[in-house]
Amino acid sequence: MIRYGMALLGFLWACAVQAAGVAMITDATGRIEAEPGGVAVGVLAELEGGARLRLAPGATVTLLYLASGEEFRLKGAGRYQIGPNAPTALQGAQPEKRKLPVDAIPPVRVKPATVQQATIVMRSLGPGLTVKLLEPVSVRVLDERPLFRWAAVSGAESYRVQVIDSAGQPVAEFEQKGESGQLPENVRLKPGESYSWSVEARLASGRKLSRTADFAVLDAEARARLNRIQPADGAKFSDRVAYALMLERYEAFHLARAEWRRLLAERPDEPLLKERAGE
Repeated sequence: MIRYGMALLGFLWACAVQAAGVAMITDATGRIEAEPGGVAVGVLAELEGGARLRLAPGATVTLLYLASGEEFRLKGAGRYQIGPNAPTALQGAQPEKRKLPVDAIPPVRVKPATVQQATIVMRSLGPGLTVKLLEPVSVRVLDERPLFRWAAVSGAESYRVQVIDSAGQPVAEFEQKGESGQLPENVRLKPGESYSWSVEARLASGRKLSRTADFAVLDAEARARLNRIQPADGAKFSDRVAYALMLERYEAFHLARAEWRRLLAERPDEPLLKERAGE
């Protein structure tokens, strides 16, 4: 069930945080190198305390300190050392400081897709071919009426969707012709609760194919924190990166991946963005 999956995810996340850097690059332009060695670094690179950066003339870096939510902008030409709480200018302009509306953004060090795969719970209710469920699958959702999506099944005339709560009690059941649907208007899921959902494909031959997956709804506190940091239209690139990190932090991996893909479309040459977006 999802409780086991989320517990496993929490354990992996806790282990990862112990090894995490103190800061992460959330925006970068121009040539930025780590010293010594001159290795180029970019968006989503994590920096340990004591690390040094060299910025070429005209280059800029936005650093997010993960334990405090404080952001620093560095400008080149310059050299900077990453302190435990703030960067220090060794050469060049002093860092510009800004506080995000969040206390901390502990990073998910393990690839999100890998962690999510380890927690997926999907149960086939029939032999052979089954329905492929797309979302939500072993994630936390923000909406109390989430969108359910699944892949089309060849020969299916209709789909029956059922949602049950953690006690095994039915919450809703509805029929769909297509491959997506929402709960009825009068049905709302409870914040902080876990649920299972299943799709039964009914074929013209009379055969029925089913599959079930688990998910949970974010609690009110987590939703409030995400609302505070959610970027407005036209927000800075670094703010959008911070929001995607927070979505990962709260295990809303499907929403985070969508954010990463939008960011990657703007910075297609950033390798760590490609990894986060699952490209």
